[in-house]
Amino acid sequence: MNVIDLLEQTPNRVRALIEGRSEEDLSFKPSPNEFSLRENVLYLRDIDIEGYEVRIVRMLSESGASFPDLDGARLARERNYNVQPVAPALEDFAASRARSIERLRAASPADFKRIGELEGVRHFTLELLLEHWTRHDFEHLAEMTHLRNLLASA
Repeated sequence: MNVIDLLEQTPNRVRALIEGRSEEDLSFKPSPNEFSLRENVLYLRDIDIEGYEVRIVRMLSESGASFPDLDGARLARERNYNVQPVAPALEDFAASRARSIERLRAASPADFKRIGELEGVRHFTLELLLEHWTRHDFEHLAEMTHLRNLLASA
């Protein structure tokens, strides 16, 4: 399975992890510094829409595009994720991811060598961005799996 296939599966994996959970379960936080299931979904939506999708569009259309870093913890605090509805966030996340996957499947092999810059931090290729994105997804899926397991044992 390639990286694009893995990225494409994430929304369905997230959906399976929150399926059947009560509103209380979705908002459960094992500690103040950890995300709830709900916060993970809303965070993934915003990072996909404002981060990865924008980066893919621009990297495929601009030479040497530069991007700001996104502070996920700040987004969660400022946007008060833990009180927002999860269903529309999941659908927005899935739609954004589908648009990105469609663009990536249409890209040429040379497109994956295009270079972008995370402002003042480092340069990266589209190929490296996808590897980072996959790791990011796995980290959140692991966190959500851990939360689901905690809730199941409670």
